[in-house]
Amino acid sequence: MKTINLISMFFATAAIAQSGGVGINTSTPDPSAILHIENFKGIPATATATISGGAVTGISITNGGSGYTSAPTVNFYGGGSIVNGGTKARATAIVSGGVVTGVTLNNGGTGYTSIPTVAVSGGNKGLLFPSLNITNLSSTTTPVASPANGLIGYNGGTNTNNNALHFFNSTTNQWQSTIDAEDTPKVAYLDFTGSLSILDNAVAGANSLLVVNPPAISGVSNIMGFKVVLNTLSGGYSLILPQGNYLVEVNLNLNSPQEIPAGQGGTAPLTGSTYYLMGYFIDFYSDAFNNTTSVFTPGINSRKEVPIVSKVNTNHLATWSYYYSVPPNANSNIIGGLRLRLGRMQNSTFYDLVNVIPAGSYIKISKL
Repeated sequence: MKTINLISMFFATAAIAQSGGVGINTSTPDPSAILHIENFKGIPATATATISGGAVTGISITNGGSGYTSAPTVNFYGGGSIVNGGTKARATAIVSGGVVTGVTLNNGGTGYTSIPTVAVSGGNKGLLFPSLNITNLSSTTTPVASPANGLIGYNGGTNTNNNALHFFNSTTNQWQSTIDAEDTPKVAYLDFTGSLSILDNAVAGANSLLVVNPPAISGVSNIMGFKVVLNTLSGGYSLILPQGNYLVEVNLNLNSPQEIPAGQGGTAPLTGSTYYLMGYFIDFYSDAFNNTTSVFTPGINSRKEVPIVSKVNTNHLATWSYYYSVPPNANSNIIGGLRLRLGRMQNSTFYDLVNVIPAGSYIKISKL
C-alpha cells in the first residue's frame, strides 16, 4: 500500500512540474521556476517598483516581512521583453532585526515597457551537494562505488582536481568537472553590417565615424550589461559597457579602389613601387552613458595608429587593440559608451576612398 502511495505522489508531482510552480518549503513558488526550493520560515517581504524611460527608478517596500537572518535575494520578473536588447534590473536588500528595511537599486536595467514584479526571495540556506574526495577521475570504486550516470558531487578533498562540482559520465566512465561560471571568459563579438565608404579625398588626420550601421551581435556574447546604442549626440553607434576593464580588438577588412583622377591630395606610390602606404588610425572616445536617461557625455579620445602597405583594389587587413577602462561611479547608472572614428594616418601616401568590407570586419571585446 505504501508503494502505491509513493508512486501516486510521484506522478502527481511530475504532472504539476510540467506546468511549473512546484515548491518545497514555500507556499508561493516562483512561477518562472519548475522547482522552487525555499528554506525560509519567516514572513516574506514584499515590494513594488517604479519605472521611467525603460528603467527601474525606484523600489518601495510594502511589507518588511520578518525572520530574516541574512539579506534575501531581490529579483525582477516581467515588465516586457527586456531580453530582446534590454538588461535586467539589479537590487540588494538591507536587513535589520530580521526585517527588510530597505532596497538599494544597483542597476535600473533597460527595456522595460511595464512595471516588473519585485520578488524578495527569503532563504538563508542553499542547496548543499555531498562533498567528495575525487582523487582519481577514472575511479569507479572511490569515493563512490559504481556511481550512477549523472551523479553530482562537490570535489572538496585535497587533490589536484578542480574544487568544483563534478558529475559522473557513464559513457566515458569518468568524473567530469562542471564549468565554473566565474572562470568562463566574458566576451562580446560584433560583426559589421552594410556598406561603408569613407575618407574620400581626405588628407592625413581626417577621420569619420566607423560604426554607422547597427552591428550584428553574436549570440555567444555574455558580458552582462553590454549593448549597442545609437548615439544621438555624435551619430553612429556606441558600445555600452558597465564599470570594469576591457580589451577591445578591432579588425577591419579594407579596400581602396583606384583613384579617379589620379594624384588626389598628393597621392603617389612608394618610390620605385606600385604599393602605397595606406596608414590608418582609430580614435577611441571614452564617453560616459547614463543608463537611466540614455544621455551621452563626451569624453577624451585615445588614438591608435596602424601602418598598412598595400596596392589599390587589394584587400588589406588592419587590427587595433585598445585597453578600455570604465571607472567606478557613485551612480551605478553612469557607465561607459565607447565611440570609434577611423582616420588616415600621418605620412600616408594614399588620400582617397577606403571601403570597410563587412565580411571579415568585426570587433571583439574581452572583459579582463
